[in-house]
Amino acid sequence: MKRTAFGKAAICSLVVATTMVGCTGAAFRPSASVVPQKGNPAKFAIAAEKALADRDGQKAIEAAEAAVRLEPQNAAYRQMLGRAYVLAGRFASAETALADAMALGSSDARTVVSLALVQVAQGHADAARSLLVSRADTVPASDYGLAMAMAGDAPEGVRILSEAIHDPSVNARTRQNLAYAYALAGRWKDARMVVGMDLDPLAANKRISDWAQIAEPSLAPQRVAALMGVTINAADAGLPVALALAPAPVGDPVQMAAAASDAPVQTAMADVVPVATPEADSVANAAAAPVRVAAYDFVPDTRAAKVAAPMNRVAAPFTTPIIRMQKVAFIKPVASGASNWVVQLGAYDSAAVAKEKWMTMAGRSGTLAAFPVLTSQATVKGKFYHRLAISGFASRDNAMAACRTIRARNGQCFVRESSPDATPQRWAVALRGRQFAAR
Repeated sequence: MKRTAFGKAAICSLVVATTMVGCTGAAFRPSASVVPQKGNPAKFAIAAEKALADRDGQKAIEAAEAAVRLEPQNAAYRQMLGRAYVLAGRFASAETALADAMALGSSDARTVVSLALVQVAQGHADAARSLLVSRADTVPASDYGLAMAMAGDAPEGVRILSEAIHDPSVNARTRQNLAYAYALAGRWKDARMVVGMDLDPLAANKRISDWAQIAEPSLAPQRVAALMGVTINAADAGLPVALALAPAPVGDPVQMAAAASDAPVQTAMADVVPVATPEADSVANAAAAPVRVAAYDFVPDTRAAKVAAPMNRVAAPFTTPIIRMQKVAFIKPVASGASNWVVQLGAYDSAAVAKEKWMTMAGRSGTLAAFPVLTSQATVKGKFYHRLAISGFASRDNAMAACRTIRARNGQCFVRESSPDATPQRWAVALRGRQFAAR
């Protein structure tokens, strides 16, 4: 299966991640060399980042291990080492390295999601779910939902992602994450519908077929490997003993003070954390996939980069797409028995702007103007929006077909269920000398 670009979500219980690292179920192997290493750890870190960017797992491991040997208390280096192990398919070693990074204070979304996914691959789904829940405030909804689905709670993943797609800034990545969550929940029909919103029929069928091949509950390791775009290394013997995280010094006050003085250096080194590059193929390969869940390093489908920034931006107005609808092959509104599915056309700062946008869009297309128009309100990231949608569809299939047609004409839209507070509008639309009552 192609590497898919889903956001990363990984979580093991906070207790395990922060207090039991190095002394619980973590795998260790004898170090190939216990000879003290000399050199500049920052240079090794740079080399490791380059190897990660080139997707050269072995070189990344060698450089990252060297950096950790020289500066074992550096959380950024431990996290980088975990990413290198993941790239090489060494999940046992990665779990230990990432848990060590969290024990040293690394709590960003990338580390959390990566650790959670690795724990799922290691058969520790319960710990992964606990970790995700405990760090839910730091993980983007798109990544959190997919990660929860990967960790065995597909219904929760679907719930979170179904809400996330209502965000005005929603993109293909979030929709594809929802599609995969549907697949993991066994809702294949829904999965195929959502996949088809961004892919042509042949590509959509291929993606569903790929997902179905590793849908069995026992294939969790294979699903994680496919998502991250890596090959499992069954020969992984665990983290070298020489790299095991030493317990924090206790007892002597002077020793404690010395330990504290090292902290600033570790913090400074955190800046060396690599930024993954966005990928291209949606939900497909980790080296070049556009629809990744948390564009973190190993997420398949879109090589992500920085931790996804919170979507606080103001909803971009509908860009007034000139929807030149062709009467042919466009769904018409049903006279009666319409379903609860609607096609959202945009979300705006005020009801007046929503009306203005509708008048412009409907004024350019009598086909579009024939549909009943609805408005509803939603609060996203603390900001209030007025949503504009059309209804009158016999089924979800019809709504999706209409949305595909709109998007083919450079419009923007997505399909959702109508909200309870939706209000029908009767805005008169002038079109070529006639008037349409937008109900």
